[in-house]
Amino acid sequence: MNDGVDLHLHSTCSDGVLGPEALATLVADAGVTLFALTDHDTVAGLEAAAQVARRRGIRAIPGIEMSSRWQGRTLHIVGLGIDPAAGAMRRAIEDLAALRRERAEAIAARLEHAGAPGHAALERLRSGTIPTRTHFARALVELGAARDVAAAFSRWLARGRPGDVRTEWPDLGHTLAAINASGGAAVLAHPLRYTLSAGQRRQLVQEFRLAGGAALEVVTGGAAPHQIETALGLALRAGLEGSVGSDCHDPALAWHRPDRLAKLPEAVAPVWHRWDPTSRRALQA
Repeated sequence: MNDGVDLHLHSTCSDGVLGPEALATLVADAGVTLFALTDHDTVAGLEAAAQVARRRGIRAIPGIEMSSRWQGRTLHIVGLGIDPAAGAMRRAIEDLAALRRERAEAIAARLEHAGAPGHAALERLRSGTIPTRTHFARALVELGAARDVAAAFSRWLARGRPGDVRTEWPDLGHTLAAINASGGAAVLAHPLRYTLSAGQRRQLVQEFRLAGGAALEVVTGGAAPHQIETALGLALRAGLEGSVGSDCHDPALAWHRPDRLAKLPEAVAPVWHRWDPTSRRALQA
């Protein structure tokens, strides 16, 4: 078990399978005492999760995972401790929602053209939900167009497949500016999942810091010890703090459960010292 912290979680407000209340209950039952709901490009579930946290005597940090772009690649930036009502954050979320709606329409049309029930899949997306490819994958399974979510991605939605629609997300600097203007701390999520050379990855992390980034997700769900060491080296070299996050979308996926997270290595300062100033590690940092 880690330090009782999980700062990367998803609910049904984006592409998770648990509602915000059920997710907050899950993390509390897992022994987590400080967590952040970080749904993709939306803050819709924050208050519901926070209410459960207050009842259970644990702390919820307002968060979000924002889609961004760097050198033509999609990045995910977690914003922690944000003010959801801040003007810069509201505008950024509105822009991202518009981009996601446009992308969903394009995905549906391309799937339909390729012989999949794209329009029917789009109609199945819950009203008010921020549409993601995972939603399409689940809908395609329900409609009999794929055996399971993995097969839906492999056949219809993965890179190079019919439903692979490129989106010009806001650039990295714009995303970090919105997070910082809302009083938050920006974290580069799962830095080893991006298809980059070692040199490109170091460049990304350096540019992330120079643009106002605060931390690197050193420990993420499913990461092997050598991957944690690699991410730790990137954070230390760039002078960034460290974060931990299960990236839990579905508690049935064991390696992404909050209770399976490794500890943040002692060598890096924890980003959560901002919200847990009494912790021993925060005082030493």
